[in-house]
Amino acid sequence: MPNWCCTAYAIEGDAKELQSLYDLMNKLQESKDPSVPNGFGTTWLGCLVDALGEKWEDVSCRGSWNDLEFDGRVLTFNTETAWAPCNETLDVVCRKYPALNYLYRSEEPGMALYYTNDDEGRYFPDRFVVEVCISKKEYYTEYFTDLQSVYEWLEEICDMQVQSKLDVDAIVGQWRKKYAHAHCYIHEYKISA
Repeated sequence: MPNWCCTAYAIEGDAKELQSLYDLMNKLQESKDPSVPNGFGTTWLGCLVDALGEKWEDVSCRGSWNDLEFDGRVLTFNTETAWAPCNETLDVVCRKYPALNYLYRSEEPGMALYYTNDDEGRYFPDRFVVEVCISKKEYYTEYFTDLQSVYEWLEEICDMQVQSKLDVDAIVGQWRKKYAHAHCYIHEYKISA
């Protein structure tokens, strides 16, 4: 069984091409049966690849999309895929619709893989995600644009000064005296192509 990777996409470009892609994806997801037999249903990425005239067997499309929205300017949706984002599927989309391009933010916590290609932060400005477990009942996940904001937030929930990773490690050491599974993971999104 795979680790699941959650990816948020924002597709921008020519309005007519965006509308066409939205109409196609909406038609696929509203279909009674998937256009290609699969275990994911009508929103399987392979159905989209097939509808774009490509062979799904030749493309990494092991997952499905959800939360499809189009505001007339940008098309957004999320995917849940096995192990990694299925950007190869989005590359097929951009070959079919050459006036479009996509930005994404991807998280696969099981392997601590955090990626984005939105280097300007237009759609996905967060650069850090923090997972904190203080006790069995206190668990937080928060997103931040910079490391200083991470430390300021930790100061608020810890009521202690936090200025570095060493300070975080010291605080976690104190938490673990009361709860052995306490942790604070600060994940930084890597900028990819």
